Amino acid sequence: MRRRFLNVTEGRLEKVIAEHTDLSRNRARSIVERGGARVDGEVKDRASTLVPAGAWVEVRSNAAPDASALLPIRYRDNSIIVVDKPAGMPSQPTRQGHAHHVYGIVAAQERYVGLHHRLDTPASGLMLLTLHPKANPEVAALFQEGKINREYRVAVLGDPGPEGTWETPVDNLPARTRFVREGQKGRVSLLRCTLETGRTHQIRQQALDAGFPVLGDRRYGGAAGRAWPRLALHAAVLRFSHPRTGRAVEVSAPLPADLCGLWGEAPPTAARVRRSTIDLSEPDGLLDLGDDALHDDDLGDNLGDDDLGDDDLGEQQAPEAMDDEG
Repeated sequence: MRRRFLNVTEGRLEKVIAEHTDLSRNRARSIVERGGARVDGEVKDRASTLVPAGAWVEVRSNAAPDASALLPIRYRDNSIIVVDKPAGMPSQPTRQGHAHHVYGIVAAQERYVGLHHRLDTPASGLMLLTLHPKANPEVAALFQEGKINREYRVAVLGDPGPEGTWETPVDNLPARTRFVREGQKGRVSLLRCTLETGRTHQIRQQALDAGFPVLGDRRYGGAAGRAWPRLALHAAVLRFSHPRTGRAVEVSAPLPADLCGLWGEAPPTAARVRRSTIDLSEPDGLLDLGDDALHDDDLGDNLGDDDLGDDDLGEQQAPEAMDDEG
């Protein structure tokens, strides 16, 4: 395990680590005392070390985390389950050999799992899966007919305006994304995006085509991809009619700790949600991109993720390993 984040509130090292990761204070203290923590690059082996706001903290440990603890459940009944995928976890098996993926974790705990859509590996947020074969036709139809409302929170470089619609094709297929600007931080616009189609990397490609790359997008973002430690895209809300009862269901996922700094929101408490495992940074942590950031063709480092898109699959009971798409 290796995690790195930017501390936002002064505090004891063990407490800071516990607040920004999925580790308990006891576990954090143990790692610190074994020399597994660095503050601004310097090893600190005392749990009581005071960490100032703005310091970079890195935690290293050979112990693997409990996979199920990394995948909070936001909704569950006998037919469906909605989980909150952390950034960096694939939706399904990959040829890159990821140890944990959403399908595998849920399948290890349930008698049956149906996979109907995927979320980009570097993105975070909500995924809907079925827990009974009888729910498959209804859920597949909801996706195919565009009756599942998917709302994302996305940070882009530049200002696309207060609201609008992106309709550029994705992979030569019709694609449509509506957006509303919910705030601005300097040159960064904070958007709520709603998908009306489900194409691979739809928001990321359409935002780039419009001239407003997503922060932290190492694949498409150019200089903007280096401006934030992770992809600034979070699947925040799912709204749909229940496949068995027809009643309205709305499920939401709070911003993970590593995106809260962009939106200026307080990180969720440990009692509400497990932390994601990527960096936590404040707006001040944004890199200075220069005036040519919007036109930089350098894609930066390829993360090597199985960067699968949030495309609609239809039901797959046992998905096979897949290569990187796009």
